Amino acid sequence: MQTLPLQDPDEREAAYQKNHEMLLGLFRRGTLASTADSERTVRLRLERFLLDRDSQSLVPFEGDAGLEAVLEQLALQWPGCTRQSFDGHLMGVAVRLLVRGSVVPVIVSLGAGGQLTCSVGPSDSVITLRESLDDFDRQLHLASLALGCDYTLAAEGYNPFASSPLDVQLIPRARWTLLSAYLAQTGRYARDALRCTCATQVLLHMGNDQESLSSFVLASALHPVLAFLTDNVRSFRGSGARRCPRMVRSMIWEEVDPARCCLVPGTFGREFSFERYLEWAEFQQPILLTDDSGNVTSTGRRTMADVMGDVALSPREGRWLLETVHPPVRLGASVELLQADSLHPAQATAYAAFVKGILQTPLSLDQTRDALGRVGVDDVRQAGEALRREGWNARVFGRPVAELVDALLRIARTCLLDEGERALMEEIATLWDYRMVPRDAFVQQETKARRGW
Repeated sequence: MQTLPLQDPDEREAAYQKNHEMLLGLFRRGTLASTADSERTVRLRLERFLLDRDSQSLVPFEGDAGLEAVLEQLALQWPGCTRQSFDGHLMGVAVRLLVRGSVVPVIVSLGAGGQLTCSVGPSDSVITLRESLDDFDRQLHLASLALGCDYTLAAEGYNPFASSPLDVQLIPRARWTLLSAYLAQTGRYARDALRCTCATQVLLHMGNDQESLSSFVLASALHPVLAFLTDNVRSFRGSGARRCPRMVRSMIWEEVDPARCCLVPGTFGREFSFERYLEWAEFQQPILLTDDSGNVTSTGRRTMADVMGDVALSPREGRWLLETVHPPVRLGASVELLQADSLHPAQATAYAAFVKGILQTPLSLDQTRDALGRVGVDDVRQAGEALRREGWNARVFGRPVAELVDALLRIARTCLLDEGERALMEEIATLWDYRMVPRDAFVQQETKARRGW
């Protein structure tokens, strides 16, 4: 990528138009996907905290047995892997695993506060994703033993050991320094979002453009319900589970940068399109630009459209630029559902199967649309407020949330054609059948401890 931005107005306009069409192409053709457009696949990103069992504390970045050392050991255990280094430190490892006869890409990376992210897929089978995650967890444990430690991965939506986000040190990477400095000026919870939160993200690669748009719109409408169903926070800034508010992580991300983390305007209108989504994204400030080599530069207060006039971007650079916006559901080569809390691998893959069952095929899209009815921005906002306030007693979209969840589970059980995926989904569906969400286990444990049971 050129280092000096274009200055001539005509050249800048030409660069912008070229980049604009390239980004639209990412939406329309799935240029960066690993499969053909006609194939529907799922990818899962699971963020977790690495916990030292002996000290019951999170593993720091530095040190002989720190996060960087763990990645070094993982690289030794995975022959043929690709090491990803930034700013003089190893920050990630990528490998391709053979699972159930399929080659599955696995990417391991570090978040701003030391969150360890494992991305598996794409694959047309959620069972394959589950086995890939299990393999990663096993390799990570072996890596910790090789370092003389006993580490495990803790799946929670917010760092349970932090009484303040300032307790958590930023990973030494320019990307996180730039983001932290910018976001500290935009909302209430910038430091919490970067340093203390962990998510489960499901990426659906759809069969065609219309399916992608339909899935995006329905997922956007459902995002507060999905955030509620995956609520997995036991402590917010040192609170106990009983005093912790519902849906903490989604609250944090809604407040951290309202302009870039909101529902995309026009999502529920008849004229919504890839072009409308891109128009919104181009008006946002991306904060930083990552080039093909992984080098990061600040874009200051300039908009995405301004940056697109500087130089012709590669498709990979375009994808990274699109990832600088953070609505509850994001568009790219896939439909990216970002709202779920970090979950145990069994629940995370069960959730991925559920999402696949209600949002990835023409039949499931039609049935989910019928179950929701006509929805607008105010309906979605009110649903989020009701769920935070009343939990399972809330009414959303004109009906009890329990009734809606039951309807969605029926759709998923009907539209998931693979018996193994249906069985996998029950890991979390059973919890919902009992009108519970993952965080309720923490509340029960704390209640029993208080009562001396």
